[in-house]
Amino acid sequence: MSTTGLAALCAAAALIACSSDPNAVVGNGGSGSLAGASPSSGGASSGTGGASAAGRGHVQTCAEAGLSAGQCAELAAIRQPATLPAAHGNEKADDFDAAIFGFHVFFDARFSQNLAVRCESCHSVDSAFTTNEPTPSKGLAAGERNSPTIFNAARYDTFLWDGRADSLWSQPLFAFENPAEMGFSRLELAHLLVTLYQKEYEPVFGPLPDISDPARFPAKGAPGDIAFDQMSSDDQHTINGIAANVGKALEAYMRKVATGPAPVDEFLAGNEDALNEKQVRGMYVFAGAGCLECHAGPQLSDSKFHNLGVPAAAGQDPDQGRVTGLALLVNSPFNESGPFYNGAAPAASDMTPVLGGFRTPSLRNLSKSAPYGHNGSFPTLESVVDFHLQGGGKGMSGFVGDVDPKLVPTSLSSDDRDALIEFLKALTGKYPGLPWGQWPNGNG
Repeated sequence: MSTTGLAALCAAAALIACSSDPNAVVGNGGSGSLAGASPSSGGASSGTGGASAAGRGHVQTCAEAGLSAGQCAELAAIRQPATLPAAHGNEKADDFDAAIFGFHVFFDARFSQNLAVRCESCHSVDSAFTTNEPTPSKGLAAGERNSPTIFNAARYDTFLWDGRADSLWSQPLFAFENPAEMGFSRLELAHLLVTLYQKEYEPVFGPLPDISDPARFPAKGAPGDIAFDQMSSDDQHTINGIAANVGKALEAYMRKVATGPAPVDEFLAGNEDALNEKQVRGMYVFAGAGCLECHAGPQLSDSKFHNLGVPAAAGQDPDQGRVTGLALLVNSPFNESGPFYNGAAPAASDMTPVLGGFRTPSLRNLSKSAPYGHNGSFPTLESVVDFHLQGGGKGMSGFVGDVDPKLVPTSLSSDDRDALIEFLKALTGKYPGLPWGQWPNGNG
């Protein structure tokens, strides 16, 4: 690559600076590895199986892999930033006391109808904050969608498979009231909060309102229940405000459950030993195969909704996906247009009702979050990769809508397929620090 070409690549990738060496990119404090020189001598591998720099010779560069400057820039842009993005509509998102409050609520089963289901039931500490089941079985009833890990949930722009939540804090409020999950109601949530968590709530959100009058504030109820629907609008607003604040505390906790740099990030930061040759090759296969169309940026997700043609699981009806999610989102008092959203709403979200469409999942921490797909129908990383390579579910039945035209059959050699999978495994980040990645008391 010429010096002029390297400068253009660095500018496109928004890197801080470039070395005068046309084969070395300098960015964010380290010698970048995409433009790639031969590895510097010395040093043991700190990655997942990378040989020492002196022992493996030349590292293939992005240009040598046949990628365009634009593709190389997109690969550079997948490096995970050291800090989290700003929260959506939550002024308490980075409040330490709010995080402690949310930490305790996350593990408290008293916020469920049978006193046995907690947030952690479907986002288990022992399973990388997911369940490692196709669909969760530990709620009040069998679920129909896979439980994604909450690792790096704070880095998303849209939430839940169908995008029914447009903020991380509003997402758990659906789980509390879902009859298949916790089966609670927002009135029960508010009353129990007064009983159990007043001392944790008030330093963060201010004095709890008086909701002791059962005539105004029945013991249980949510929208659609007579008890809640007959309340005055002001009293409904009071209860919704308490529920929103519980969600905001949960977000403050979930922002602590973010993984650190993965070997891929270390490689992109300049540590050429962080990836082995197969993983580097897999990264270039990833770009060359068109995966960046939907899996770009630090989360390796465009946060949009696509129909892949995934058939419904046995005994289930086809899932309408985004169509269902949009209907719930626009009617939620907790959306970005509602009274509980702090600050200005972001730019208008994509409100296209993609029939059978689901949010593009992040590819980070894939090795810890099997099975895959919105209904957990792909048991292994290999099986979900093969489904994408075949062009999704085109020609299959059991789903609604049309397969996204971006998903086209792609032919890879067995070696390239294997390299691609090894690259995906190298997107597993460092586990969240203590105490956040365990139970509040340090054990289960």
